[in-house]
Amino acid sequence: MTAISFSNARVRKINVSQDLLAVADLIEICFASTMDSDGRDYLRHLRWSARDLSSLAWLQNAAERIATPLFGFVWEEDGKIVGNLSLIPINRGAKVTYLIANVAVHPNYRRGGIGRALTQAALDHLAERGVEVAWLQVRDDNPVAYHLYLSLGFVERTRRTTWVSPVSVQETMLPANGIVIQHRHGHDWPVQQAWLREIYPPDVSWNLPISFSRLNPDPVQGFFRWLRGEPQENWAAYMNGKPVGFLTWEPMRSSMDVLWAAADPEYEEAALRVLLPHARRSLARRSRPLSVNYPAGRAAVAFQQAGFNHHQTLVWMSIPLQPPR
Repeated sequence: MTAISFSNARVRKINVSQDLLAVADLIEICFASTMDSDGRDYLRHLRWSARDLSSLAWLQNAAERIATPLFGFVWEEDGKIVGNLSLIPINRGAKVTYLIANVAVHPNYRRGGIGRALTQAALDHLAERGVEVAWLQVRDDNPVAYHLYLSLGFVERTRRTTWVSPVSVQETMLPANGIVIQHRHGHDWPVQQAWLREIYPPDVSWNLPISFSRLNPDPVQGFFRWLRGEPQENWAAYMNGKPVGFLTWEPMRSSMDVLWAAADPEYEEAALRVLLPHARRSLARRSRPLSVNYPAGRAAVAFQQAGFNHHQTLVWMSIPLQPPR
């Protein structure tokens, strides 16, 4: 792809050995107000990479092929980087999907078409490489960016809300309403799996750290989880002896542990109102926040009553880059 030039400005591929510090500074300027601890860790990683010259030699050639946010495009004007876009490759079976991320434009340069030019450059690059589809996520409270992506041909696929329970919260005791919490029974896995696939369908699960095989209660899977040092807790909500909801806890390397929730749509609110506080009490000793990724607009009252706060809602969008076969 040739550089796109406007007067003394241009879009070009990021130079890993020279641009990372400037990109990190730009991302911090643009997203400081919404950045969580994981975002700040990401910036520290970028700055560490920029100073570790021994790693940059191989990153310069490998960044486009590995799942790292160190490849993409920048907008340079008067020798200063004022726009950035990252391309993150993610394996989906035999194919690679690219996630467009970190689209940032310096506040002094906005509404000049920089974001559009960066996104179009990325799409052209991916199309030339034969990539079939590109994805991105945009906050639902950023209508300017959302409509920009619509105008470029992106289509909204789903909206997902992240709910977070902080470490220190007032104990929440909600009425059980006939629901009993027990450890999950292995024979209930087919039901749990069906509900999980409805809550975390293929268009979502590929970019979340969820593995249905890892959640399988099969003893062999449990043995391998133990060998890998992957602890897990599972609870089930039963009403009149039948399961109405499930909740699985897994620790993460990020700042928060995750809960994977699945419930009978008819009893979704009731099941989560009991399961979520139970998990929070059971895991209080870990003193770590808990995060749940869930379809936007669903069970919001249950999450709030269980002590979870709305962190963000992301709109997932995609665009086809190749004609259908």
